Amino acid sequence: MQELGTPLNPRSRAGSARWLALFGLGTAALVAAAYLVGRHARPEAVDEARAGRVLYYVDPMHPSYRSDAPGKAPDCGMDLVAVYADSESARPTGTSSASVSLTPDQEQAASLQTETVQTAAGARALRTVGRVVPDESLTYRVTAGVDGWLRRVFADRTGTRVKRGDRLSAFFTRDLSSPQQAYVYALQSYEVLKGSPAPAPDQLTLATQQLTTTRDNLQFLGMSEPQIEELGRTRREIADIDLSAPADGVILERHVAVGQRFARGDLLYRIANLERVWVLADISASDATVLEGIRDARIGIDGMPLLEAKVAAAPPQFDEQGRTGKVRLEVENARGRLVPGMIVSVDLDIPSRSVLTVHADAVIDSGSATRVFVAHGNGRYELRDVEIGRQEGDRMEIRGGLRAGERVVTTGAFLLDSESRMRASPPRP
Repeated sequence: MQELGTPLNPRSRAGSARWLALFGLGTAALVAAAYLVGRHARPEAVDEARAGRVLYYVDPMHPSYRSDAPGKAPDCGMDLVAVYADSESARPTGTSSASVSLTPDQEQAASLQTETVQTAAGARALRTVGRVVPDESLTYRVTAGVDGWLRRVFADRTGTRVKRGDRLSAFFTRDLSSPQQAYVYALQSYEVLKGSPAPAPDQLTLATQQLTTTRDNLQFLGMSEPQIEELGRTRREIADIDLSAPADGVILERHVAVGQRFARGDLLYRIANLERVWVLADISASDATVLEGIRDARIGIDGMPLLEAKVAAAPPQFDEQGRTGKVRLEVENARGRLVPGMIVSVDLDIPSRSVLTVHADAVIDSGSATRVFVAHGNGRYELRDVEIGRQEGDRMEIRGGLRAGERVVTTGAFLLDSESRMRASPPRP
């Protein structure tokens, strides 16, 4: 045996080093084994430590219910699910503060369903209704230029068809004699100068102007062309002025009766030629953007063939709130099928275009904003503002806020919206 303090020989030192190395490896293996055994022996403790601090507990079927302590849900009896701190902060970059993160159990309990934002061809037709009105350019007002008294009425029913020049009624006025005398005098002067061998050009021009002026005065009073011709032929004053139809058409309004007195400028008749009419088609504010480029339309009446129509160049007219508007269509109506006041169906041909669409259930409309929940995966859902367009069936057009290929929540969107609102408020005990 070697004494203490005596140096070891080289062979002894090498053996001691090997022994120390083996001892170190054995110790490391024991530590690793103990770590693995401890990890598998306490999985819940490790997961809870990794998950972070529990913020509160929620009802898996109704995430809006919160509790500070674990327990049973009051409505369904299921175990409350813990919400951890890291789930509140684990939002994807760029998501809004209204985003929601759910655990797999919460997702399953809420039965969330998603779909991919699709690109589809736009609708080929916009179907709406319209009301038939007279064409303003073919509508005529019959008035008198003086105060008067109605003596006779010849066309006393609305809806009556009249021809240009037909007598409507006759009235008397005290201002009729002087204009007739002035016209007869101007006509005689013109005829004398016209029949002289060498009339002075200036005198003939002046006589022509006076004759035209006096004739216009009679027309302003309401005298018809046939009566003016009769006055010029007989040179005898006419007692009553005949109001005549200014054009072929239908009487839309009449405000006359025998013995009635009226003032200058009062409306007595309104007559419209219905060979061409307008149809004012109802549209919404969102429809106005797709009207650009539309030129043709079809008018439908029950039991009758479709009528072709043209979209007028005039822009749509909207009400004061700007929610509903009218687009004007021009329709040839030679057969008289369309009557003012009639309600008809309207099909507007819309040019084909590609649009983004989602299921209508994906859109949450709060009145002041329209939003969808975008699914980012791993239980993360972003509440995003979108601009919507027209709805065709169960598909809603998206004009802004989404990209093709993104996924949105279709079933359970309102549950997510409720959860996002609750998380923005203090927890309820």
